Amino acid sequence: MKLAASPKLAAQYWHAFTQTKPGLAQDQKIPRITLEVSAAAIDTAALDQFRQFVGSAEGFPLCFAYVLAQPAHLHMINRPDFPVRSIGLVHAQNRIERLGAIEAQTPFRLEIEVVDDLPRRRGREFVVDTRYFQGDTLCLTMRSSYLSRVRGAERSTEKGAPTAPPSPAIAPGALIEPLAFASNFGRRYARVSGDYNPIHLASWLARPFGFRRAIAHGIGALARIDACLGRHRGGVTRVLAVNFKRPVDLPSTPALHESADPASSILLDRQGRALQVVERAI
Repeated sequence: MKLAASPKLAAQYWHAFTQTKPGLAQDQKIPRITLEVSAAAIDTAALDQFRQFVGSAEGFPLCFAYVLAQPAHLHMINRPDFPVRSIGLVHAQNRIERLGAIEAQTPFRLEIEVVDDLPRRRGREFVVDTRYFQGDTLCLTMRSSYLSRVRGAERSTEKGAPTAPPSPAIAPGALIEPLAFASNFGRRYARVSGDYNPIHLASWLARPFGFRRAIAHGIGALARIDACLGRHRGGVTRVLAVNFKRPVDLPSTPALHESADPASSILLDRQGRALQVVERAI
């Protein structure tokens, strides 16, 4: 499938909330769909607002790559022949790698492909690869993993399914910096990213989806972590990878710590639970 330009994210959310797809069945395979977006334009004003909001000194923060691709991801998932419902999806992992210089005035061509489908105890995880080209040059790659619940699966029958490979134990080390996420973080991030998913906007909107309070956009929180690490460690981020462990409640002030692995950092809540495990390379 091919699109001339990126779809509008707001329209994709409207479609997601109004569609009547039954959702993924127990033994149903997720198809290996591909999607190409011929010209995903970079709104330089939006890019500048994103940089300022997350506190990044980089000309093109890697998390903005996800902002550019998210409407196309949602468009692909919303297709009638794609069995997963986008409402209720959990962003499990993400990895972005910068391969070369990025020209903010030049649109990207996006190549998006579903490359894997993994059974999990609580559902199924599918993996989406995104490649970003400017002209004939591959500038960025991104791998995103999404967890979907399986329709009709009882918890007792889910127990036999394999769990995700265990992550290496990462012990928190020295405090890097506490990061404050205000109650309006989700609304402010929505204005710079276009992501108005209601679970991020207000507690009363998040409760119907199973959350006690609104939660921060995972990529928005990651962008703040990346900017924080840039201030403390310097350099332009070449690789940014995250394992999303728990949502960041709004409001809250989790703490970013060093870890035993020098390439990793860990965001902890006040109870010492891991929210995000982040790897950054320059």
